[in-house]
Amino acid sequence: MEKLEKISDKWWFAIILIMAQSVLLPFASRNFDFANIGQIISVTLSNAFQTHFGNLNILLQSLSLMMFILLFVFKDKMKSLFNAYVALSYTAFAFIQNIAITETYGISIVTVNLAMFLFVAYVWIRETLQQKNVYDFKNFQWKYVWMIILALFAYLCPFDNHGHFDLNPLHFFVKNSATAFCLTTPAFLTIMTLNLPKINLATYRITAIIGFIIGCYNMTSFFNPNSIYVGFMHLPLLTISLYCIILSYRTPSKTDKPAEAATE
Repeated sequence: MEKLEKISDKWWFAIILIMAQSVLLPFASRNFDFANIGQIISVTLSNAFQTHFGNLNILLQSLSLMMFILLFVFKDKMKSLFNAYVALSYTAFAFIQNIAITETYGISIVTVNLAMFLFVAYVWIRETLQQKNVYDFKNFQWKYVWMIILALFAYLCPFDNHGHFDLNPLHFFVKNSATAFCLTTPAFLTIMTLNLPKINLATYRITAIIGFIIGCYNMTSFFNPNSIYVGFMHLPLLTISLYCIILSYRTPSKTDKPAEAATE
């Protein structure tokens, strides 16, 4: 992971991830047309497997909330289980949010999202095996309260099915935020921020960079009066990811040795 941390610290790393957006085209087993790429992506995302979970949301949301509560209560004793949960979550996000089966396009895949989500899953799998994160929450500072508020906003997803603002606390249990990259990533990044600098910087930085890219995509929702609420739902992902990218470059690596020690 030290090599990955050094690579991710290079100025060109984020450029490569951004350029990949135009290289990895979506896939459709039926009626694929370069002129309809945008439509293929839209249809795939709106009909992805995740949208058919229905009553499973209560179970998955409850499991997710339990993982967060256990982490805050038992802190670093939950390290292995929490890291594994996050890694499994990102693996699941990749497949359930970016693959659909429709009459128009058959099996369709948003390939770039699939690849990026799996990349995030990979670095979390590495973290699960190496366990560099320390969850003691000793870095809590009031300047991070805004992150907590926005992360809770995203996870609550305070909008009804018609896009109307709704702060019903039951949304914590009936929404599908636990199975959504965009709604859960702000919480994961906030948790890591509250444990700086004792975290895996490569995992932190890569999760934040890809989160920022996905957040930028969703800002186009503000151009459609019918999807403005979708843009608001993704503001936490955009702002928290950008802030975490900045922090990741300002935070010294745990592998870095102080100048004095290096000369001894």
